[in-house]
Amino acid sequence: MTVAAIEKKAKLITGRDGRPVEVILPYGIYKELLELERSMEIFKRKETQESIKRAKEDARQGRVKTFCDVKAAVKWLDK
Repeated sequence: MTVAAIEKKAKLITGRDGRPVEVILPYGIYKELLELERSMEIFKRKETQESIKRAKEDARQGRVKTFCDVKAAVKWLDK
């Protein structure tokens, strides 16, 4: 969902001073935002970043394996 779509569906609750203090979102949007946050937490982990760096270096050095289909990849993994 786009930011513009979320903004359209969000209901702002304002305080006495007129400033927004809370937001009411449809449950589906709330769940999407939680999933996004969970994904970002995993992505930001030190182990994840190190793994991505290793994978990029492996690709640069040509240490990759390609497969014609998923069955061949699974068979290779089982070795």
